[in-house]
Amino acid sequence: MDRTLRTTTQAIDHVWKMMEEIRTCMLVTKQGLALRGRPMHAMPSREEGCVWFLSDRRGHKDEELERDPQGALIFAHPGRNDYLSVSGETEVSVDRAKIDELWNDAARAFWPEGKADPNICVLRFLPEDAEYWDGPSSSVLIALKLATARMTGDTPDLGESRKVPLG
Repeated sequence: MDRTLRTTTQAIDHVWKMMEEIRTCMLVTKQGLALRGRPMHAMPSREEGCVWFLSDRRGHKDEELERDPQGALIFAHPGRNDYLSVSGETEVSVDRAKIDELWNDAARAFWPEGKADPNICVLRFLPEDAEYWDGPSSSVLIALKLATARMTGDTPDLGESRKVPLG
């Protein structure tokens, strides 16, 4: 499919697929006027309309999110020039049933005591809108397109960028 001809529904599907494929993102929160980002493992659930995270209460992000729930998730696909920014609000919870549901072997590296560790909390990110950039995956192709654009005076075609409503 030509990426520039996506319908809104296809673009929304694409955003959820990108989150599912990339998984690792930067969660950006506010601390007063300052923005803070930290890497997180996203667990998108389109059926629930949210992105889940296991988080540690000792890291202060839960305090920042309780003061100001607005934030962003920033995804970048390693090896491809695909990027995604998702804005929304985050809820902080200590729902033990949800922690149990989201628990996986990788989480044990952060909480060696297991899923009963009292420092684990759950973040539920509710996406409102997104913007993605799909670029050519080859740096050689990018260099060629940039060189051609310089020679012709045209704007280089470096893929598709689109804003997508999610909320």
